[in-house]
Amino acid sequence: MAIGYWPIHLAATTIGNSLLVATSSAAAFWPASGTLIAALLIFGPRCWPWLLGSAFIAEALAYAPLQHVFATQVGLQIALVNAGQSLLAVLLIRRYIGQRIDFARVGPTARLTAALLVAMFIGSLVGGVVVAGVGNVAPYWRNQQAWWMSGYLGAIVLVPLILSWVEWGFRPAHDRVQPARWYLLLQFAVLALVVWHVFSGTHRLDLIALDSPFFVYSILLWIASSGGARRVTLALLLVSVVATIYTLAGAGPYGSASGSPFSPVLNLQAFLVLVVVPLLVVQASIAEKRGALALVRASDERYRAFVAHSSEAIFRYELSQPMPLSLPTHEQHAWLEAHAYIAEANDAFRDADGGDLTEALVARSPSWLKRCLATVPDTIAAGGRVENVECVLPGPYGLDRTLLVSLSTEVSHGALQRIWGVARDVTQYRSAQRRLEEQQRELRALATELTLTEDRARRKIAADLHDGLAQSLVGLQMHVAAIRTAAEQGRPLPDVSTLELTISESTAQVRALMTDLTPPGLHDQGIVTGMSWLADEFAKRQRVRVDFGDDGVPKPLAEATAVLVFQAARQLLQNVARHAQSTTVTIRTTVTGGRFELAVSDSGVGFNVSDLTFLPTRQGGFGLYSIRERLSIIGGTLEIDSTPGRGTRVRITAPLASADSRTQSATGEPVRRAVDPGSAAC
Repeated sequence: MAIGYWPIHLAATTIGNSLLVATSSAAAFWPASGTLIAALLIFGPRCWPWLLGSAFIAEALAYAPLQHVFATQVGLQIALVNAGQSLLAVLLIRRYIGQRIDFARVGPTARLTAALLVAMFIGSLVGGVVVAGVGNVAPYWRNQQAWWMSGYLGAIVLVPLILSWVEWGFRPAHDRVQPARWYLLLQFAVLALVVWHVFSGTHRLDLIALDSPFFVYSILLWIASSGGARRVTLALLLVSVVATIYTLAGAGPYGSASGSPFSPVLNLQAFLVLVVVPLLVVQASIAEKRGALALVRASDERYRAFVAHSSEAIFRYELSQPMPLSLPTHEQHAWLEAHAYIAEANDAFRDADGGDLTEALVARSPSWLKRCLATVPDTIAAGGRVENVECVLPGPYGLDRTLLVSLSTEVSHGALQRIWGVARDVTQYRSAQRRLEEQQRELRALATELTLTEDRARRKIAADLHDGLAQSLVGLQMHVAAIRTAAEQGRPLPDVSTLELTISESTAQVRALMTDLTPPGLHDQGIVTGMSWLADEFAKRQRVRVDFGDDGVPKPLAEATAVLVFQAARQLLQNVARHAQSTTVTIRTTVTGGRFELAVSDSGVGFNVSDLTFLPTRQGGFGLYSIRERLSIIGGTLEIDSTPGRGTRVRITAPLASADSRTQSATGEPVRRAVDPGSAAC
C-alpha cells in the first residue's frame, strides 16, 4: 500500500513544484495535500504511519535530489510540515465529521471546508517560517498566505473528488435520473471554452460580465444544478488547473497584476477559494434537497398506493370557494351544498358509489354522503374531526349497505378549505351484530324454557309416580295388612292373586318410566337399536305406520352424539305427531361421505321452509332451535326440505367417532345410572 501510494505522492509533489511562485517559495496550487489527506481518510489509522512515511520520502526526494527546489535540510522540514498538517486535517475531520463524509449533505461538507482551512492555516504558519524565516515580515506574510491557499485549494478540490470516486467508483448514482452523455460533454465543453476565454487573455469582448473571471461561476452553477460531488469537483479541478497555468504564465485577469510576484497568485487563490468553497456547499445543498424531494416523492407514492389499494373508501371534498367559519349554521349548510364537490377518491369510493364516479369528479356529491356533509358544521365546532357517522347506501332488493364515515376538516385563515373523509363498509359487521343480538335473545328465551321444561318433566314424573306406582304401593300395603290381620285372627288368608296382579302392574309402570328416561339398547347396542325401538314405540302410541330402515354399515358414534341424535329424532317425531297430520313416517339411518345421516320423512301437510325462522316463539318452537344449536356444537347439521301439501323431509348429519375416541369411551370411567333395587326382577 505504502509502495503503491509513493509514486502518486511523488507525482503530486512534482506538479506542485512546477507551480512555484518564485524560487524557494510557495506554490500556487499544491495537489499533494489533497492526495495525502484523501489516502489517510481512505485507509484508516493502521496505515497512517506507512502513508505518512511514504509521503515524507517522496517530498524529500522531489525537493532536493530531483528538482533542486529547496536545500536538503529545508526540504526535509517542509516535507515534515506537510505531513503534519495533513495528519491534523484528518484528525479534525474524523473528530467533527466521522469516518465517512457525505458530500450530499450541507453540514458535513461545510465542516470539511472548515477543518481543511484550519489545518492548512496552522501548517502554513510553520511552513512560512521554514521557507522565508521570521526576520523579514513582508515576505514571510506573503509566503504564508500563498502556502495556506495553495494547500487549502489542493485539499478542498482533490479530497472530495478522490473520496467521491473511490466510494462510488465509476457507477452512476441511482438516486436520480442521469443526464445524457452529450449533455455532460456540452457542459464541460462550455466550461473549458469560458475558462480559456477568461484566463487566456485573448479575444476580449470588452464586456465586463463576459470577461470577468466570475463568469466561470455561472457555468459551475449550471453544472452543480444537475450533477453531484464527482462532476462538480472535476469541474473545479479543471478550472483550478487552467487558471493557475495561465496566471503563472502572466495571462488572464490576474496574470498582469502589479506588485510582488505573489500578487497575481494571491489574487488567483482568493478567487478560486471564493469559487470552490461555495460551489461545494451549493452542490451539497442541491443534493440534500434532491434527496429530500426523492424521499417525499417516494413517501407520496407509497401513500397514494396505500390509498388506491385501501379497502376503505377515501375521498376529498374541495370547496370552490372557501367557507368563512363565521357564517351561521344554516348558511354553512347552504354554502356546502353549493360549493362542495368530490375532487379526489380511490377505487373503493367509486365501488361504494356504484362505480358511477369517474376521474372527472367535479360534478356531484353521492346521495349517501348528504348526511355526512350536513355534519360538517358540527365537525368544525368539535375541533375539525368527527368519527363513525353512519350512512346507508340503498341497494337493490333491500340489500342496503351500511358505511361508517369519518371526516376531518382543513381550516386556513378562518375559512374551511377542504374536507377529508374515510368510509368503512360495516354491512357484514352490522348483519353479524344483529344475528348475534337475535341469537342472544333466543338463548335467553331457551334458557328460560329449559328451566320450565325441567320443572314440567319433574312434575310429570311426580304425577306418573303418584297416579301409578304410588297407588299400586298403597294397594300392596292394604293387601299385606289384610293378610297380617287374617293371620293374627286365625281367619282364612285373602286371595293372593290380586296381590300378584298389583305387583305386575307396578313392575310395568316402572319399566315404562325407565324406558321414557333411558331408551333400551341405545347406550349398549348403538344408535340403530335405539332408533328401531323409537320407531316401534312411536307407531304404537300414535297408531301410524312407521317404516324404519338401515343400510347395514357400522355407525360408531360417541355416546354424547348418539344421545343427541336420538333426542333429535324423538323431537322430530313429536313434531310429526303434532303438526304433520301424516299416516306414514319413514326413518332411514345411513353412512354418507364418512358421516352419520338420519332422515325422517312424512307425507303430511308440509309448510314453507322460508317461514321457519328457528325462533323459539315461532313455528318449530324450542325443539328445532335446540336441535340446530346442539348439532352445530358437535359439527353436525340440520336440513329441512318441505313443500305445502307434499310432506316434510328432515336430514340430520353428525360426525362418526374415531377409533381413539371409541377406545377412550370403552376404557374410560363407566356412565353412572340410578338403578331401582327391584329392577333386577324387571
